[in-house]
Amino acid sequence: SDGSTVVASHAAYANGLHTLRSQRDREALFDAHYTVYDSRPNTYAAIFNGVLQADWFTAQARRYTTTLAANLDENNIPVEVVERLIAAATAGAEPLRRYHRLRRQVLGLERYHSFDAYLPLVELDWQLPYDDLPALVAESVAIFGDDYRRTVERAFAERWIDVYENEGKRSGAFSAGVYGVHPYMLLNHADTLNDAFTLAHEMGHTMHTELSHSHQPFATSSYSIFVAEVASMTNESLFLDVLLRREADSRRRVALLQHAIDDIAASFYRQAMFADFELEAHRRVERGEPVTAEALQRLYLASLHAIFGSTLDDTERDRNTWARIPHFYGSPYYVYQYATSKAAASLFHRRMTDGPQEARAATVERYLELLRAGGNDHPITQLQRAGVDLSTAEPVEALVSTMASLVERLEAEVAGLTVTG
Repeated sequence: SDGSTVVASHAAYANGLHTLRSQRDREALFDAHYTVYDSRPNTYAAIFNGVLQADWFTAQARRYTTTLAANLDENNIPVEVVERLIAAATAGAEPLRRYHRLRRQVLGLERYHSFDAYLPLVELDWQLPYDDLPALVAESVAIFGDDYRRTVERAFAERWIDVYENEGKRSGAFSAGVYGVHPYMLLNHADTLNDAFTLAHEMGHTMHTELSHSHQPFATSSYSIFVAEVASMTNESLFLDVLLRREADSRRRVALLQHAIDDIAASFYRQAMFADFELEAHRRVERGEPVTAEALQRLYLASLHAIFGSTLDDTERDRNTWARIPHFYGSPYYVYQYATSKAAASLFHRRMTDGPQEARAATVERYLELLRAGGNDHPITQLQRAGVDLSTAEPVEALVSTMASLVERLEAEVAGLTVTG
């Protein structure tokens, strides 16, 4: 709308959906980015079909009945965990739909599309300098006791963290464990709200590694992805609690609540939707049915509608957006673990912060024991010992309840902004 030209790369696309206030601009960016996928649907379908066929061949060669069973066997995870996750996410999708109906109303959009789902509800220039964050992160984990908190403070004081973007430095953020030393964290911090939560997230990984390495021999010190994200996501929830307690500005509270809701939308609902699509695509191959671009488009739109219902308009234009997800090609049956981790973290957070003090303290101790356990057992067994059974619906139901509560709080904050003008 301002006459400028943008190359619709992955980074520019993601940034634009979060920053471009004009719907026409977001639409132009969406169309330009997906031109690559929309112009070559058969190519992407053929590539994905190769992945599916290889997975099915490997499963049959090792005498598994399905590709899902073959993939989950290494960590001894029942196939019902994934199937129940997808069913529960679909059944509990109403809070997500309510959120998007609220977004449509607040943004004043007659038609609401997938590229409208990420724009902040309020325009806000909110900087969170890195130097202000160590005390906040330490405060957020005080629930875990003095030893845990002191280790977090050491991580900041002893410079375990490479904080800022630099020439030649890789993008993103991660925590790398080094047995016998301490974890090293890489950030690309730019003083944004997302960066603050990324710090809390990675500190969760760092502390998981630190506790595992200090309590496990090298052979069982590495933990699985299935439990890894539980620690990081739990830390994010506790960090949100601190920021909401401290923040009196209504616009900032809207931003915080939207961040929390968007996180559940991305890590739980969206990943469950991806898991549904991926599972059904594999089942198509297992039944001997052809995998064509049209078949994959139908599968993906069915998964999209199962989660979003009628909240999105013109979803036909999203038919090839599955092709952009790299996990489908390189890491089959990976994405569901984000959703299970988010559900487990939500249940831990609820039990740590709500209810009788004695029960909360017991949950904290079981949670810390989970982190100390490293990889000394199958991950689902470790979680069960900690009191979270992902073979039941309880963790997902807890997350859906949390989502509903957050959306209600956001509605109230937005209504307050409207009243005060």
